[in-house]
Amino acid sequence: MLNLKKTAVAVLAFGSSAVFAGTMGPVCAPGNVTVPCASQAWDFGVQALYLKPSYSAYQYNQVSSNTVTGPNGAVTTTNYNENDNSNNWGWGFKLEGSYHFSTGNDLNLNWYHLDHSVNNSGGFLALDTVDTVVLDSVNSYSTSSTAKWDAVNVEFGQHSHFGEWKNIRFHGGVQYARVQADANLAVAGVTVDRTPVADLVGGLGLTSKYNGFGPRIGADYLYNWGNGFAMYANGASALLVGTQSFNTSAGIIDPELGAFVDLRNGSATAVVPELEAKLGVKYTYAMAQGDLSLDGGWMWVNYFNAVNAGPLTAQSNFAVQGPFLGLKWVGNVA
Repeated sequence: MLNLKKTAVAVLAFGSSAVFAGTMGPVCAPGNVTVPCASQAWDFGVQALYLKPSYSAYQYNQVSSNTVTGPNGAVTTTNYNENDNSNNWGWGFKLEGSYHFSTGNDLNLNWYHLDHSVNNSGGFLALDTVDTVVLDSVNSYSTSSTAKWDAVNVEFGQHSHFGEWKNIRFHGGVQYARVQADANLAVAGVTVDRTPVADLVGGLGLTSKYNGFGPRIGADYLYNWGNGFAMYANGASALLVGTQSFNTSAGIIDPELGAFVDLRNGSATAVVPELEAKLGVKYTYAMAQGDLSLDGGWMWVNYFNAVNAGPLTAQSNFAVQGPFLGLKWVGNVA
């Protein structure tokens, strides 16, 4: 009888060790996904944007000087500055307002706006040491460009808590966007030792506009550090359908060759995808009549093939990126 008991204990011990040998240890139970308690609130916010527009088809920035000695002692000194309006930063803004209701739901309306202009100039001097006139010719040009962007979003959001520190707001809605790019070039050539003095005058004008409307979805991830501090990463995408139009003008006036003018325009329906992302930090201060939040970070927005300058150039993406800083007040409804 004693031997039987010893044999049973040995079998149970062996079986238990075999079972535990095949396991991965203790398994952590996932946290619950919850929604906020039912409440009603309003919020209003404003952000200052400092953005840099850019185009995928125009990516150059060059300032240089070059001197060339030609036949008969002619010396040409060239100074030119070529760039597009992606080289400069401009101020914009975002305005938003939301109504919060039920268990973590909100209806949000926001508007992004940018109207940014850039002016540049350059040219070259040609010096001929053979002629009695030292200054042989002067050629110059001036450029101006404007980037205009408006985006209006209407979003329906749902807040969800993933544990104590993580919060994700899922949202869907629609976007209306307007993208406009203008560029103008004026060229003048003057020859001093020839008659007439004004030898060449020319210009080029380009205008591209896109107006689109379509669905938009996204998610805003927030991680709370505690004591009112948090960091966030937001992403969204839209698919817009709208009208893309262009106008181009080119002209040259030469007293010897006459005048040449070319005017073109067109429009078509275009589908433009849009992507956007934000990274930032936030501090929230609890007040007697609501919460006041200060946030700042960096944003990126890109519209694919939104710019079309007609037959003179290829389609181009329109993008903006840069820092932002804003305030938001959230007030509960009694």
